[in-house]
Amino acid sequence: MAPLDQFVLFGDSITEGSHTQVRGFALAAELQAAYVRRLDIINRGFSGYNSDHALEVVGKVLPTPEQASMKFLTIWFGANDANKNLSMGQFVPAERFKENLINIIKHPVVKAHSPHIVLLTTPPFEETILEQFREDWGYTGEVRKARDAAEYAELVREVGKETGVDVLDVWSIFMEKVGWKSGEKLPGSKELGKNDVLSELLYDGLHISPSGYRLVFDHLIKLIKEKWPEYRPYKMPFMTKPPPKRDQEASELIKINEERVWEIGI
Repeated sequence: MAPLDQFVLFGDSITEGSHTQVRGFALAAELQAAYVRRLDIINRGFSGYNSDHALEVVGKVLPTPEQASMKFLTIWFGANDANKNLSMGQFVPAERFKENLINIIKHPVVKAHSPHIVLLTTPPFEETILEQFREDWGYTGEVRKARDAAEYAELVREVGKETGVDVLDVWSIFMEKVGWKSGEKLPGSKELGKNDVLSELLYDGLHISPSGYRLVFDHLIKLIKEKWPEYRPYKMPFMTKPPPKRDQEASELIKINEERVWEIGI
């Protein structure tokens, strides 16, 4: 069977881990359930990668139009780029980070598909929890800083404005959940101590928990419904039809799915 049209998730470990259901709800897994028989969800997440690495491999890890048709592309980098602990070798300066994202968006393999692109901002960091994981991760210097997550989230927003690409502002979504207001000290900073809401959204202070992925999923689907309603899950036609003898069965299944749509809002 030829591949279905694709919805590609391109990013670092936060994307790579979005299929893992060991802890519970997972973004990529839920997208696959929502788009089953309509779009293939392709996880191109690479642990430890920053935008430099991403630009190096983008032409190798995304399909050519001859291989598959890429309808959606999410680009989610910044968590490693913002890591100013130089001993980790991940830090990418602000202007180069922006240039890298722009060059990924304009890369020939991306432009060949003219996909719907969504940039996702860097999530917040929770410094107190990161400190607790320092030894497990082999850190020898400072942990990631909440202020740097805020800075790199803003850089992604700037790229969105400059390129006309839609942005899913994960940083602001999480901060709204925290109840933070502009001008206040940043939740997640060591100065304020452990933030209970962020600790629920980020299981180790950096990587996203099931409740965090749930928020991302809900807002991503909301964006798709608003911008590209023809790609709303369960409203898209199946790529293949059920066998004739199973028409009744299929109708019942679709009815069940439609009831589920009302529950999860997709």
